[in-house]
Amino acid sequence: MSLKAKIISKLKEKATALGVNLSNVRINGLADKLDGIITNEDDIDGEIDKLDQVLSFKELAALDDTKRNADNNAAEAETAKAEKAKKEAEEKAAAEGGSGGGSGDEMPAWFKAHVESQNKVIETLTTTVVNLQNGNTAQSRRQQLEAKLKDAPERFKAQTLRNFDRLKLDSEDDFANYLAEVEQDVAEEVQAASDAGLGIDSPVRGAGGGKLKDDEVSPAMREIVEQRKVEAAAKAGA
Repeated sequence: MSLKAKIISKLKEKATALGVNLSNVRINGLADKLDGIITNEDDIDGEIDKLDQVLSFKELAALDDTKRNADNNAAEAETAKAEKAKKEAEEKAAAEGGSGGGSGDEMPAWFKAHVESQNKVIETLTTTVVNLQNGNTAQSRRQQLEAKLKDAPERFKAQTLRNFDRLKLDSEDDFANYLAEVEQDVAEEVQAASDAGLGIDSPVRGAGGGKLKDDEVSPAMREIVEQRKVEAAAKAGA
């Protein structure tokens, strides 16, 4: 056992003999002081007695008791405060949970707010996806329309595209009907251009020039063009 450990043991014996309760912190502090001046184990008891006469272990113990009581009171106060706060929180949660008619299954207010916040986020994301889908649909429809207009005169093509950008076609059926009408109009424009001087039986491209190939027009367009040819021939024969 080290010299300091023996000093601590002797200090505890002295406190017991005096009937006082020195704290461990106090005993360690006194042992440090004595360890600095004692070099021989036989001098421990005598130095402890001298220190008691100077500092009075009973008074030191009284100070320790006072501090212990204060610490205990503070700890008890903190515990009571925490328990009170917990109880108030539970009562508030119970009151909020039962405010909608007393149903125990109703969500607390804080959870309702969380759900509403998440719903707003989901709604925003859904709107974004729908907008993207609508944008893709509009782009796809415009591409289909441009394909139908590729042989139309440039002025007619530009006007039709401008009008399309202003249209609101809610369903695919509406768009399909519109596309069929445009296809018929294109056939008429091509035939009108042919009748105007480019040859009755040689429909031409409005943009790039050259004859239309059979596989470049739909059956409906070819039927309209053939019908216009017959009508033009009948007029010429008359």
